[in-house]
Amino acid sequence: MSNRRNAAAALLGLPVLAAAAPDIKGSILPESEEAARIISYTIYAEARGEPFKGKLAVASVINTRARLKMLSLHGVCLQDKQFSCWNNISSVPAFFSNSTNLQQADLKARSECYALSWLLISRQRRWEHLTHFYNPSISTPDWATLLKGRKMIGNHIFGYID
Repeated sequence: MSNRRNAAAALLGLPVLAAAAPDIKGSILPESEEAARIISYTIYAEARGEPFKGKLAVASVINTRARLKMLSLHGVCLQDKQFSCWNNISSVPAFFSNSTNLQQADLKARSECYALSWLLISRQRRWEHLTHFYNPSISTPDWATLLKGRKMIGNHIFGYID
């Protein structure tokens, strides 16, 4: 957990966001900003190449898991084996924390993920009940046979397990 927490703490220094508000470097950001960056990275890392609907579905999974486990939104992102992007992580990958040579599609994906993180935090939307997702072209987990309400969004299959 400490590696995930250290990687999450590194998100506080993201150059893309820090450039917008250089006075926040070195200061402690409000918890909601830290949470937004952790959630945003989770959505981005899990669904950056997917259409907006896929990113929205990942946000729904975060919301449902947090609600069912009675955890904070960013807390469920950092929990062991909840999201593959945090498994075995020791630092935020350079492709996310480096703001040089960003492509238009990457900027769009990052902004969508950041907006979705704040939408989750605001609790001003009803979210679909989704608990799991996977990319069948990468692997099919053991729990995939238990998945109900299956739907394919982009390259991922989403659903829920009671």
